[in-house]
Amino acid sequence: MNTYYKRKRHSDGERLNKYSDLHWTPTDIAHRIVEHFSPSGLVLEPAAAPGEGGYISHPAFTDWCEVRSGRDFFDWEEHADWIITNPPFSILAQFTEHAMRHSDNIVFGPVKMDALGSGRKRWQMPTDLGFHLREVIILPKLPPPMPQTGFQYFALHWSKEPGDTRWTDWRP
Repeated sequence: MNTYYKRKRHSDGERLNKYSDLHWTPTDIAHRIVEHFSPSGLVLEPAAAPGEGGYISHPAFTDWCEVRSGRDFFDWEEHADWIITNPPFSILAQFTEHAMRHSDNIVFGPVKMDALGSGRKRWQMPTDLGFHLREVIILPKLPPPMPQTGFQYFALHWSKEPGDTRWTDWRP
């Protein structure tokens, strides 16, 4: 149960005509991220793209959720060794907290650096839940259909294993 952020669900209703969380990670980038971390055990994709491609097409994944397919991540109560996904930005704080309550390792990407948050609560929550920011991967420019915003995108890895934060640059 989330205690830092009130549970909030995104909607496929009229709101998504104006803003959408539907930005699936290009398969080549998704697979490169998964192979970089070599996850093992129960590996969950909590925002799996319906259809082919993206993270879920990598064989490392052992389970998935996707609200549009009737498997809401907020109903997930098992423990995962790894959660790897491109999270829905409209509910990022709630999604992050739920992930941290149900996994030892979390990789979110592609995300903008503001996924780390600007508020004190979003910075304090991972520490309180026993997580450490272990790696920041600077991603190369992402092709359409990813939003062409001009922002730099990253993959962020939080882990319950303490250690320094490593910076990895994948830009050409």
